[in-house]
Amino acid sequence: MARRSGGTRFRASFSGIGKMIRSPQMQAAMRSRAEKVAALAAATAPIDSGEYKSSFKVTSGARGGVRRDRAYGRVTNTAPHAVYVEFGTSKVPAHHTLRRALRAAGD
Repeated sequence: MARRSGGTRFRASFSGIGKMIRSPQMQAAMRSRAEKVAALAAATAPIDSGEYKSSFKVTSGARGGVRRDRAYGRVTNTAPHAVYVEFGTSKVPAHHTLRRALRAAGD
């Protein structure tokens, strides 16, 4: 029995892929994901951290990544003690609020 090889070929257009990963649609998708992470982080923030809980900020744009060549969504917390809530200290345990929210948002 003779086999026919498939005639499908794919030739990547790297400039086209670059336009796609910086497109307004991709920026909107990244912002939407970041907003989901921020909402989960605020919902799971430690109860006694009023300032921390209200200090989650979302930014997005077209020039993220190591090479600054793709859309991004970023969640930060601007509270002065945010790093201590996230990573803990020698006397206070880490809460890993952002890490847990990021993992939960991926499901």
